[in-house]
Amino acid sequence: MNLQKSLINRMRYVVRTITAWCFFWGIISGMTALSPLSAQAQTGMTFEQMQEKLQPFFADELIEDLKEQLPKGTQYRIWGWDVGDFSGDGFPDVALSVRQANDKGRNVQVYLFVDIDGYLTRVGKFQYTFIELPLEVGVFIKENGCFVLQKYQDFEWSITGYRLDNGSLIVLDQFKTERIKNMTHETYRNYQALTAYEKYRDTKLNDELFYADFLSIPSYPRGNYVFKGFSADAVSNSVKFATKGAFYWGGKDDLSFNVRSVHNEQYLYFLVRVTDDIVVASGKDSLPHDKVEVWLDMSNVGNRFLRKKGKVESFRTKAESSIFAFTIHPGNFTDRKPSVTTSAVDNLTDAQKQAVTQVKVASTLWDKGYIVKIRIPFQLLGFTGVPVEDGKPTEYGCTVAVHDIDNEFRPDEETVLATSKFENSNPASYGSLMLIPLGLVYGEARNIYVESVTDRLREIGF
Repeated sequence: MNLQKSLINRMRYVVRTITAWCFFWGIISGMTALSPLSAQAQTGMTFEQMQEKLQPFFADELIEDLKEQLPKGTQYRIWGWDVGDFSGDGFPDVALSVRQANDKGRNVQVYLFVDIDGYLTRVGKFQYTFIELPLEVGVFIKENGCFVLQKYQDFEWSITGYRLDNGSLIVLDQFKTERIKNMTHETYRNYQALTAYEKYRDTKLNDELFYADFLSIPSYPRGNYVFKGFSADAVSNSVKFATKGAFYWGGKDDLSFNVRSVHNEQYLYFLVRVTDDIVVASGKDSLPHDKVEVWLDMSNVGNRFLRKKGKVESFRTKAESSIFAFTIHPGNFTDRKPSVTTSAVDNLTDAQKQAVTQVKVASTLWDKGYIVKIRIPFQLLGFTGVPVEDGKPTEYGCTVAVHDIDNEFRPDEETVLATSKFENSNPASYGSLMLIPLGLVYGEARNIYVESVTDRLREIGF
């Protein structure tokens, strides 16, 4: 969380000082050895000049490894660099932003190097474009992450974080800012922790107009295996998402939960694994008991936080259409079976009423609490099939909330923990459900050995 705040504060500072390019260069690249006003900072460095900066961190043999993996047969300048550990092995790594002299476009290559078995090995190479100066693409390493900053245009920036983990270069998170009329829109997505937020500020006054903090739940095609480097389970174990009874919440062993989702052409599935030190089952749904709610906002509005009527934009803070709620009663895990209560804002069509009968739930105990599963037909949600776009994830509003009763004779001491700062009548307070099409993932991971393996296979005739 401190890293997230640090990145955001740094970004805001950069945006406010956008014309002070040299000073910006000193902050982003961490090149404290250079004067912000030096000509070197405005024209980049040769490798020989860069070599002097690297010698306090690396042996000459490692620096030579780096040189061999940079562009050959052409002149280039190094515009940004930083040294730190983004592989977690305790040894320094290095990131560089490089512009080739013969490049006719506005391109900068970012190189990431890691010390692997005593060799500085290139684990990443990315191409970025700049608007006015190569300084608009910066690199810095902090808290086991390597971060690349890029400017798209005025008021539009991004910071993407990378980390090397067991041979895979994974995307940690991404922060973006953009201008929407008189507002600055900030988005943050953490692809490993599945945390996220959206913020809107008055660009001129810098006042916060809207803020939503939530978890993202990726929903993969059913049967797909989620490989290491990607996260499938959203975890709610923080008091910030306790929408009721935070005073009575005793920590993650008292109440916390993991939620994951999958889908096929007909159904949307959720599995919620609840950690609960005292599971209160009930013989009747009307008596206080533990239960799980799934809230969905299936309105396809493009930006689910903003409502646009004509030229006027406002925040979607009132319940509209396509809001559905499913309350799962786990039963008593013996003779009383689990049940589900379904409700919707809209009047259901005959087809949707028929689809209600296809909602199925299941429940079971585990050694630290209980597990519930639910199957929801897309037809009930107003779709003939899975509402996902080809080639990119599709986002809908979704919050899972768990109600915890530790003493059935004191129902007023109930705790409700959710996946967002949730108000059921406010669709802008919902978390996120990301429907992932076949062949895609939520986030990005690249195996650093793929090129070597591919080249070897070609050598032996494949």
